Amino acid sequence: MDSRVANQFIMASIEVFRKVGNVSLKKTGLEYFPGGHKISTGIATILGVTGDLKGQFIITLDESISLKIATAILMGVPVTQYDEVAESAVCEIGNMIGGEASKLLQEEGYKCDITVPSIVKGKEMEIAFYPAAPLFMIHFSCEWGPIDLILRFDNKPKA
Repeated sequence: MDSRVANQFIMASIEVFRKVGNVSLKKTGLEYFPGGHKISTGIATILGVTGDLKGQFIITLDESISLKIATAILMGVPVTQYDEVAESAVCEIGNMIGGEASKLLQEEGYKCDITVPSIVKGKEMEIAFYPAAPLFMIHFSCEWGPIDLILRFDNKPKA
């Protein structure tokens, strides 16, 4: 994957969390899995990328962070349990990151669209990628806790 592509998603994630929750995401690590990887997580929102790039980006986090995201999106109205509101907020943060990344990618010469998000949740959940295409996992920390961004693309960019 072209580092310009990964950087647009990283910058978009940092910017969206700053705008939505006044939260400072700090990149704490990057892992590369050339043959795919199984990911264990609590909550994940998965969005597809189409156009010049084909693949997915996934945001993984735990339930407590989803509640903070929902509270921030509702402009401070406390969300204290994981329900449809929290789930919708996690999907919305994915939409916002996808929209911002898409805008940044367009500025770099890539045409791409973002699909509607899917959400998965479970205490012992694993997400496996088949066929096993390479993926990057970017680790962030912030005031709310750890958040991961996973990027998986099936092709080299056309731009």
